[in-house]
Amino acid sequence: MSDVPWYGGVSATSPDGHWHAAIEEAYEIAMGAPTAGTLELSDGRTFDWCNPALVWSSDSRYLAIPQWAEHGMQLLLVISMDDGRHGYMPELYRVLALETFEDGIIRGIDSPIFQPVAIAVPVANVVWAA
Repeated sequence: MSDVPWYGGVSATSPDGHWHAAIEEAYEIAMGAPTAGTLELSDGRTFDWCNPALVWSSDSRYLAIPQWAEHGMQLLLVISMDDGRHGYMPELYRVLALETFEDGIIRGIDSPIFQPVAIAVPVANVVWAA
């Protein structure tokens, strides 16, 4: 999973088969750097500057995906499929490689290639957009 941030795209269906998320084409944000593209959800919503390292929650209620912010850092975007809300974890990350999203906890590695740090963040920490 550590190479996912460098993928050229992603297509993933939620565990219950109801939702779909895709980034058709992701491009390097700089030479040899991880990629970014437009996330398209099956309900018609789109989010720009997302990285293909997405993960569905095991109950299909949420999608977590890194989104590039200013200064080459990433935010962790969380999308609620139940009510259409989205929000962000308050922290900034270097390069996320998300691995699992079970029991309300998103797990992965921040910066899988250089000085990796394991993360485990609860969905309860999301700051939901108004």
